[in-house]
Amino acid sequence: MFITSVIELGALVRSERKKRNWTQQELAQKVGVKSLWVSQFERGKSTAQVGLVLRTLKTLDIALQVGSVASDKRQSDPAVIDLDSIVGL
Repeated sequence: MFITSVIELGALVRSERKKRNWTQQELAQKVGVKSLWVSQFERGKSTAQVGLVLRTLKTLDIALQVGSVASDKRQSDPAVIDLDSIVGL
């Protein structure tokens, strides 16, 4: 999946949370945040802290890949980010 906005990222998190039948409160407890933060993030709040976003993605087993986009086309070999080393989990 190619994410181009915070709204799309929030929608992905919401979708993955619902696949697990977790409430926002349950996800919040697992991530260590308030359910209000989860709600705002899922709605695309653009000021969400990067560390908390990465921890949320890790909690939901969402892999994050970063790569350059050339000529409106995704590169075939994006760099992979190790969330464990960034979040410290």
